[in-house]
Amino acid sequence: MAVCARSVSAVRGRRAARLGGVLVLDNDAINKAATDRNVAIFFAAALRKQARLVTSSAVLTEILRGSDRDTKLNHVLSSTRTVVEPVTEDLARAAGKLIGDAGFDSTEVVDALVAATAHMYADRAEAAGQQPDVLILTADATHLPGLAGDRKGVRVQNVKDIPSS
Repeated sequence: MAVCARSVSAVRGRRAARLGGVLVLDNDAINKAATDRNVAIFFAAALRKQARLVTSSAVLTEILRGSDRDTKLNHVLSSTRTVVEPVTEDLARAAGKLIGDAGFDSTEVVDALVAATAHMYADRAEAAGQQPDVLILTADATHLPGLAGDRKGVRVQNVKDIPSS
């Protein structure tokens, strides 16, 4: 996957996400894309730069409720061609290890699955001889950075820091 070196302008002194590579979405990112025009524009720009948008199937349990509200969320998933990765045994084991390594408890399972999904995409890029460029987009600035660890090519960005258009 081609990595785009171009960056979006910084917000509040922080480096914003580079577009391209893989964006791994947690529940907050999907929810914000359904309600925040800036996030929707960011996703569209990422798609134009050939980014792949991905989430864990576990995230769907956090956001979908079988109500009218689901229509907007399903629209975000389909319009951005978000890949929903299943929770396999290998991914579950990797997430469990991330929880243990970070010293968290089992209340962080879905976040750990999001981080493990990001690691999986970074591993795939390296196996293909490419530089990994994976961004986890979240509003959980407390747990996801710890779960993502210092994995090369995996970054975490707060969805609140997406620049205004």
